[in-house]
Amino acid sequence: MVTMKEEKLEVLQTKLQDFIQNELLPYEQEHELNAEEDIPMEAIQWVRKRSRELGFYGINLPEKYGGQDVSLKGLCMFKEELARSGAVLWGQVIGEVGGPLRIGQMLESFTQEQIEKYVMPVVTGEASCCFALTEPNAGSDAFAIETTAVKDGNEYILNGKKHFISAAPYADFAIVIAKETQKGEKEDRITAFLVDKKTPHHSGFELGDIQVPLSGERIHAELNFNQCRVPAANIIGERGKGLLLGLKRINTNRASHAAGFIGMAQHLLNLSIEHAKKRVQFGRPIGDFQAIQHMLAEMATEIYAAKCMVYDVVEKIDQGEEDRAGTSMAKLFASEVNSRVADKAIQIFGSKGLVKGHPVEKMYRSARMYRILSGTSEIQKNTIAKALLKG
Repeated sequence: MVTMKEEKLEVLQTKLQDFIQNELLPYEQEHELNAEEDIPMEAIQWVRKRSRELGFYGINLPEKYGGQDVSLKGLCMFKEELARSGAVLWGQVIGEVGGPLRIGQMLESFTQEQIEKYVMPVVTGEASCCFALTEPNAGSDAFAIETTAVKDGNEYILNGKKHFISAAPYADFAIVIAKETQKGEKEDRITAFLVDKKTPHHSGFELGDIQVPLSGERIHAELNFNQCRVPAANIIGERGKGLLLGLKRINTNRASHAAGFIGMAQHLLNLSIEHAKKRVQFGRPIGDFQAIQHMLAEMATEIYAAKCMVYDVVEKIDQGEEDRAGTSMAKLFASEVNSRVADKAIQIFGSKGLVKGHPVEKMYRSARMYRILSGTSEIQKNTIAKALLKG
């Protein structure tokens, strides 16, 4: 029996499909958008505004913030749909890149003043933010961060560098995790701060080098903090609880990322099926050859298995379970499946798929990144093993 919540998700998913096919993809084609070039701010503003009008932007947020309070399952369904579309701007539609998805899990940690000044402009699409934790010497080992925050009256002075921060090039402010040091205190605290971007009249972070990964996308960058003054009122939550903000997001983030990987893999499979039907060799479509058929069958089977795994753990999270091992399994398996599917797609397309800029060549490079980003495959295995040995 289909529940009202499930009916609502199905209606929203159909509405999203309609937007992707009839507005988003045509807009991208008309403006010749390329994920490996700088995306004009006008395009980002257009998709945010239109997505908000349709109810997609910030769809994960409570209704009082203009969202639809959808479940994690709903969020994953929409991310999968968007990733499957192959759209350049897919990460902007629900606020994945610099939008509400960055702050949705932390809403209860903000003060009312912080909500008015920082959260609401992100919710409405007028401002962007980024979550700055990773550093050159602190990746998987988050406790190794070196960015410092020293108290000076009613302010803190931040010094250090963050790197490979998603959405940083577009960010008006950053949620920065820093090591707070104070005279007279024996231990450092890891605290979260709201830090504005530097302007001629205002101290803040400076945008460093744009860091372009294998995918060619220009959405990651360094953040530099040089005697950066931040009001004490900009501390998020409690002092010393900064890493907990990241932990609050970790399960839902990994599950939703895994759903995106499934969407990418499905898009690769769809392209491969279409190519197998059209490409003729030795007088017949290459889809007639058993070698191609087996690759397609293996791709579909692995995608199905990953999808079952991801949505199983999503159901548990929606029911209030904190299944960190299950989430790590889902992220691990979905990212590895995505990579294997991309490899087979290249094989099916042959030399055509090796050409720089071809859709499967681009996705092959992107797929490789996701075995590292949001927690490496090895870190996921560590989490899984700990749970097994603890039980």
